[in-house]
Amino acid sequence: MFGLYVNCFILYSMETFEQKRDFNQEMEMARIPPMILELRHPVEKILEQISPLLESGEVELIIGDDASGRIPTAIFRKIFDLAYKERGFPTPETRFLSGSRYLKDEVKEEKKKKIAEYLEQVLIDIEKKFGRPLHKVLVVTDVIKTGHSLDPIIEVLNEMGIAGEVVSVSVLDGEPVVEEIKNRWKVPVHLGADYLPDIYGQQKLSGVVKQESRLFAETYKNAWGVGAEEGEKTQEQINKARDIADNLAVEVYTKWKTTHT
Repeated sequence: MFGLYVNCFILYSMETFEQKRDFNQEMEMARIPPMILELRHPVEKILEQISPLLESGEVELIIGDDASGRIPTAIFRKIFDLAYKERGFPTPETRFLSGSRYLKDEVKEEKKKKIAEYLEQVLIDIEKKFGRPLHKVLVVTDVIKTGHSLDPIIEVLNEMGIAGEVVSVSVLDGEPVVEEIKNRWKVPVHLGADYLPDIYGQQKLSGVVKQESRLFAETYKNAWGVGAEEGEKTQEQINKARDIADNLAVEVYTKWKTTHT
């Protein structure tokens, strides 16, 4: 009889665990739309600042700051694709590089070397596609705190003589930080908000986890060793986030067009 009670308790516990996990999954899925729709106003604000880039066709490359910068990058990539196709321009290429906030000295220099070697090949690909050398890069990130995460990328672009501009959904700590970053990078920086967006740090939505010394981020399910079932659920979240980001981009661009020819 005692064994029967134990078995019943185990079955009950397993069922309760499954119900809780399913509930948590539903809650996570429900949080996705608000997190992404929160980006609408910052993106609209940034579009007004970068209107000349949308109208000129001069951006050939978009670099996304991995990992939580993936969703903002997807939004701006879609917007540029829409704008350039309507104007008859080739659409920009998109590449993702992992951020490097805490790298120091030799490790940072090694990362910069990897970035430079990678961009050398990208330059070749760009020239083949566009029939001209790379003219301008748009670097996209979600949050700027100190700017150190993007330092290696911006420094390499400057050293290679490639013109760049940066867009960030948010900046923390206000105008003094912005001015210091602009002076350090020597590139235009376009900002959308002064608060920490909920999208920040959402590795499941980005689908990747970064290791700062590496050039590229690693997929979330591989980095954390999640099982097939958890990986499938995570992919559902990623797909939903991408769909919402895509729709948001279309809506924001459509609104932007009403005041821009």
